[in-house]
Amino acid sequence: MKIGIVAAGPTDEIPDLNQYTDINYWIGVDEGSKILYDSGIQANLVMGDFDSLDEDLVEHIKACAQSNKEFSSIKDETDLELAFIEAINLSPEQVLVFGATGGRLDHAWMNVQLMKMFADHNIDAWLINNQNEMTLKLPGTYSIMKDSSFPFVSFLPFSSKVTNLNLSGFRYPLVDTTIVQGSSLTISNEWSEKKGTYFFTSGILLVIKSRD
Repeated sequence: MKIGIVAAGPTDEIPDLNQYTDINYWIGVDEGSKILYDSGIQANLVMGDFDSLDEDLVEHIKACAQSNKEFSSIKDETDLELAFIEAINLSPEQVLVFGATGGRLDHAWMNVQLMKMFADHNIDAWLINNQNEMTLKLPGTYSIMKDSSFPFVSFLPFSSKVTNLNLSGFRYPLVDTTIVQGSSLTISNEWSEKKGTYFFTSGILLVIKSRD
């Protein structure tokens, strides 16, 4: 299963969702439910407190979706965190999250932190907008295919440090290197081969593919 989760936007940062034809389960989160609806995509699930949408529109969106879950606006978790929990319970191979990185910086930064939920369950998950794709990884060995639409790839420490980072298949390789927060050593790398490989033994790594 490949899950797409659509949050509130802003919409100008969300790519054309119809190009993601391999997603076979869509979750609309609050205003993200309207974005899915406006894209002509039937949601498998719409969820949230729906406090930012007109009541009649909410009822219509619910009726068009395969299922829905509504929550109180007074709760400990954000709507998106609840959607992440829902996705994890479905045990997908991959999750793509849209509409979660623009607008308020507190929400955007919290959403990046929430991605660790997927890493903890060994689920490949990416936050996506028009200019970037990013993921959080725990220690291990990973490969990443060259993506001509996102020519730059950065490896940034999400924890205070990441140890024994090895990069191969990239323009700027590394061997057994410790990277720390506040250093720009590993930003704006590029692929030198069709597939790059990275390995590290401790810490949490933020991997970002980007374009100008």
